[in-house]
Amino acid sequence: MTTSRREFFKTAAMGAVGAGAAFGTVAAEAKAAAPSKYDIIILGAGCGGLTCAVRAAENGLKPLLLEKMAMPAGNTIYAAGFLLGVNTSFQKAKNVQGDSAEQFLKDWMKVTQGKADEKLARVVCENADATLEWLHGYCGINFAAGSKLVWPMLSRAHLVVGEHKPGGGELALTLMKKAKELGVEIRFNTKAVALLSDEKTGAVNGVRVKTKEGLSEIHSKFGVVLATGGFSANQAMVTQYIGSGGAKMPIRGSRIIAGENINLALPFMPKIVNVDQYHCGPIYGPTGANPLNIVNNGICVNDKGERFTDEGQTYVQMSRDVAAMTKANWAYMIVDQTGHDVPILANDWESYKRTKAPVYVGQTLDEAAEKAGLPVDAVKATVKAYNEAIAAGKGKTLTPVNTLPKARTVEKAPFYIVPFQGGMTATFGGPLINVKGQVLDTENHVIDGLFAIGNAAGGLFYDNYIGGAQLTSAAVYGIVVADFVKAAKTPAGK
Repeated sequence: MTTSRREFFKTAAMGAVGAGAAFGTVAAEAKAAAPSKYDIIILGAGCGGLTCAVRAAENGLKPLLLEKMAMPAGNTIYAAGFLLGVNTSFQKAKNVQGDSAEQFLKDWMKVTQGKADEKLARVVCENADATLEWLHGYCGINFAAGSKLVWPMLSRAHLVVGEHKPGGGELALTLMKKAKELGVEIRFNTKAVALLSDEKTGAVNGVRVKTKEGLSEIHSKFGVVLATGGFSANQAMVTQYIGSGGAKMPIRGSRIIAGENINLALPFMPKIVNVDQYHCGPIYGPTGANPLNIVNNGICVNDKGERFTDEGQTYVQMSRDVAAMTKANWAYMIVDQTGHDVPILANDWESYKRTKAPVYVGQTLDEAAEKAGLPVDAVKATVKAYNEAIAAGKGKTLTPVNTLPKARTVEKAPFYIVPFQGGMTATFGGPLINVKGQVLDTENHVIDGLFAIGNAAGGLFYDNYIGGAQLTSAAVYGIVVADFVKAAKTPAGK
């Protein structure tokens, strides 16, 4: 059985109604917990938060997981569900060899332009394999290994597979199931509005939360974990930190990622880094359809029928160009039948069909352009110039250039015109952490009792990321924080 993202969201929302009983959770109207009843409070039921909660329970701790929505509703459930490893049992079964944590780290630093914190990235690269094995062996998550993602096109990808799609939804539901088995307490519809601290030491020791019953306070012995994601759906913060190009992008994932990672931490003077950095990709905003690889397999034009970007760039850069270089953040891919039939595009075309996003089809360019509302003569002139340059092996003489190593001409009917926008996926900025997941202040001192993981943390990503690295880092640091708290509760030799 498979479900679409929308169907999964609806199904999960209905399931969340019974989650209080099924998962041992506490309803939103629950009274404030007794001081220090919990070892650790985790904010956000995504990959990082759920992993941290499960690991904490495995470690004998008493975690409390708070989720402001009625169900997990962050970017995890929208994710394709890829995590990365270099030498796992899943790869060995597929005879995938020749990779290493060190090469993973080199690629990480390259794709982030050398501006990621190498110490933080190393933790992920060196612990990715063990994390995937734990997710499978302890949590019951199944992976399909061997797929190659975009650059560097190595077979590090491990796709979460199961009853639900996308894989991120399966990941969240499987971790929730494990949390239930371990008796983890989860409170839905419970929004953290402030962090609490010890009056004498200043250490973070709890949260003030808002429910339909009003405000209350919950304390913990070892602090609070920010696993709330970034600020990609907070237009004010996106405009402030990223600018108007990012602000006019439709959201590609969750609509509730609102910047709690920064706003909750600010009273403690954290060092906030990389807030101008984000990940984006192509999307048809009105329905959420994702053209993904289609944008590298045709001719990209604006509403004047003119090329304005290099189709050989990553879909991330192309999406930035669409937002920055077109007045209304709209572009159109012109694809012929040969490009349409490329096997890797099958899922992308299906996404457009499933979500009822428009694809304008014509037996001639004239017909397709007319249906798309594009100027016919300009489209024909653009396609003609493009085809001549590509056929002559002179793609790099075009303006703008086309850097695809094996670009195809667009000649075979029928022709397809696909409208898309540059869409916001996730932000990379937040409170800087150390290798234990502890948040640092502006003087690089640890803020006692405050942790950040996943996209709530800053320092791991800059400009771009290797596909699958975000879920991987969230899971790795979820485990790191839970293990750190266990060590703090049970010092060596005791």
